[in-house]
Amino acid sequence: MDRKRELLWRAYFVMFCFVAASAVILFKVFKVGIIERDKWRQKGEVNVKWKTVDADRGNIYGEEGNLLATSLQFFEVRMDMSVIKDTDFNDGVDSLAYFLSEFDPAYIRPKSKEQWKKDLKSARKKGNRYFFIAKGLDIDAFNKLKNAPILRYGQFRGGMVKNRYGKRVKPYGELASRTIGVDRENADKVGLEGFFDKILKGESDQRLMKRLPNNFGERDVWVPVYDPSENEIKTGGDIYTTLNIDMQDIVHHELLKSLVKNKAEGGVAIVMEVGTGAIKAISNLTRAQDSTYYEMYNLGATRLSEPGSTMKLATMLAAMEDGVTNMDSLIDLNYGVKRFADRTMHDSEKHGRKMATVAEAFEISSNVGIASIANDLYNSRDGRVQWTKRLKQFGFKESTGVDILGEPLPEIKDPVKDKIKWYSTTIPWMAHGYELMMTPLQMLNFYNAVANNGKLMKPYLVEEIKKGDEVKKKFEPVVLSNQIAKPANIAKAKKLLEDVVLKGTGKNIFSEYVSIAGKTGTSRVNYANKADYARYNASFCGYFPADNPMYSMIVVVYDPRGGVFYGSYVAGPVFKSIAERIYTMKTNQVRSLNESVYSAFSVPGKSAGFHNDFNTIMDYLNIKYKDQSSTPFSVLDPSANVMILEDRRINNNIVPDVRGMGMRDAVYLMEYAGLTVKVSGAGKVQRQSVPPGAAARGNHVVLYLN
Repeated sequence: MDRKRELLWRAYFVMFCFVAASAVILFKVFKVGIIERDKWRQKGEVNVKWKTVDADRGNIYGEEGNLLATSLQFFEVRMDMSVIKDTDFNDGVDSLAYFLSEFDPAYIRPKSKEQWKKDLKSARKKGNRYFFIAKGLDIDAFNKLKNAPILRYGQFRGGMVKNRYGKRVKPYGELASRTIGVDRENADKVGLEGFFDKILKGESDQRLMKRLPNNFGERDVWVPVYDPSENEIKTGGDIYTTLNIDMQDIVHHELLKSLVKNKAEGGVAIVMEVGTGAIKAISNLTRAQDSTYYEMYNLGATRLSEPGSTMKLATMLAAMEDGVTNMDSLIDLNYGVKRFADRTMHDSEKHGRKMATVAEAFEISSNVGIASIANDLYNSRDGRVQWTKRLKQFGFKESTGVDILGEPLPEIKDPVKDKIKWYSTTIPWMAHGYELMMTPLQMLNFYNAVANNGKLMKPYLVEEIKKGDEVKKKFEPVVLSNQIAKPANIAKAKKLLEDVVLKGTGKNIFSEYVSIAGKTGTSRVNYANKADYARYNASFCGYFPADNPMYSMIVVVYDPRGGVFYGSYVAGPVFKSIAERIYTMKTNQVRSLNESVYSAFSVPGKSAGFHNDFNTIMDYLNIKYKDQSSTPFSVLDPSANVMILEDRRINNNIVPDVRGMGMRDAVYLMEYAGLTVKVSGAGKVQRQSVPPGAAARGNHVVLYLN
């Protein structure tokens, strides 16, 4: 009986334990699932959650497929010490420390083997799950590092934590940099990067990420739960622009030389295709505190200023539309001084002429002459309305609509809406480029319409958008106005612009190699305060060749301090040099750019090659040159009065630009970058099958020589 009771008690006790344990489990389930549900859900969401991951940003290309902006892929590598077995760590720590101490210091902080071993052991002891190894690794360096001792075991055994990220680069550096734009995290995007951001960015993706705890003072770090290489990487669309990199190179360096020579605040040069409105080159340079010039702001498309005498073409065209059709009619210049209401106007340069024809007044850029024409026609209640109507007809009341964010409207006073700002002197001052403001591009677009026989085009920078090989959208030229003025008046305006260069204020830029038509401009910035040091903007706007316009161009130099400030002597020579070089390039004409050199042999244009070879040849031939290169490979620029050797930068991560090089140097550079090279033809490299700036490793490239 006692035995039976003892067994029952034991059974009751075991049953009680099961019931108690079940009750505890049920209570815990109830507590976690019901009472503390929100708490644990928040913790789960904090440590593991789906996060938005951007696609690889698309590329921006130039007219001939040159890569202007791309995202190179880089890696950051860390170690999760908590998943590594003791045996694996102890067997491999010496080898790993030695491996890291010998690794390229460009990617890994230089340390001795003993220091690496000490740091690895310390991180292991603390259970560091995110111990930093290296950052900024390109694909080759990453592939090398992932085969290091311990790390070669991968994520779950070797503790390898990798993060892939893109870094935006511009293979051509400062060339059109501000127009191409900037893609920065937590900052406004500018240029084409900003205007086409959604297309370049592409579709984002969702990736399951986990937050690593115990980060040893670091901010929250999220890493993929699964290997990111297992997921297909989405990419954004590619933008193909109208920019011609050869023209851009010419425009950039010619403008830069002038800014340095004239100690200017900054400058703009824009080249546009007359028939289409396609922008082929645009350079915006601003002086930094160290007196060097950079692409800081898109001055050409966004900076408003009073244009000065380049506005006189619009005044003359308006006058022609309203009856002043005889260019031989006489005007009283009064020796370059005339009073309008309570203000006295002076011509910029003393010419000593009492009378002149309408055409002569324009040729010598007489402020008094052009202002008198406008004053007689438009300085009345109805005349002011007619004046603004003509400016609207020429496209001056609207922005151009170019593919760049931030283009302002021209500031043109309205005689009705802005009556309080309208004075009796407004018309004569507006007639020669004051009391109104516009951007260089807006003025250029007007001159382009004149060159285009009156057809006003919309300036544009992008030709098409592609996704892979598929064209998603193609941009055709857009006509804003079929005829801004009567054809007969457009023809007279073109004749006036030609005569400015043949016998007027622009005769100093007459060229033997390409005919130029255009207008000089000089505007005082601070004319309202006579006590201040006088500051000017110098400009030249026109087109070439004059008889059959291919390209229109504007050059503006802001606040030159080199002793000369007139547009004809500051901006005009830049226009001439650019026009000659572009025309020569496009028509394959050879001309003398350096008479002393040309007498011995013809100069083919820019050449690239090994720096020491150039030095040897130039010294042997006793040719005068400037050596401004500090790199192993250089570019020989014969376009100035003295030949110049300039830097030819080579980036091992991307396909180099070897166009213009001889076969020996081109093959060396391509093979050094890791490419397999085939050569077709003989001579210098004219074309390469893989565009400059593409990822270098694993590619085959064909060099076409001629």
